Amino acid sequence: MSGPAHPQPADQPADQPGDQPGDNNRRAQLLHLRVGAAALFGFAALGVVLESLHAFKAPWYLGVAGETRRFLFTLAHAHGIGLGLVNLGLAAALPLLPGRLPAAASAFLVAGTLLVPAGFFAGGLYAHGGDPGVGALLVPPGAVLVLMALGLVLRAALARDRG
Repeated sequence: MSGPAHPQPADQPADQPGDQPGDNNRRAQLLHLRVGAAALFGFAALGVVLESLHAFKAPWYLGVAGETRRFLFTLAHAHGIGLGLVNLGLAAALPLLPGRLPAAASAFLVAGTLLVPAGFFAGGLYAHGGDPGVGALLVPPGAVLVLMALGLVLRAALARDRG
């Protein structure tokens, strides 16, 4: 490799001693590539399992008592796939952002990518009647973290060009 893809200007110091300018962008890019790919794989696999439960007419899944469970599992699958795609999109767009992306944006997005689908899934595992289980309480904080991350990405996208 010939060096960082998008170096920082000389007046912008690296975050840690010994870091090369642009290393943090590369780390964030790899993080979101890995999280996005893992989320797509994991939640696509969940989709296969859910389709299999449907195909084999599992009473635990398809029965009237399982309607809430089925809905929450579907939400976990859909949100997991969607947030995986958001991570992959950020990984692809990171080098194009004119402003610097704060490290908090990456942390918030990764945490939200885990919390939102996990909350739906846990809520479905322990659903009681028509009510989701207590695990669904993970969804609102996860959604707030995703929104905060997207706001920070928007701020970096609207910044003046570094070059």
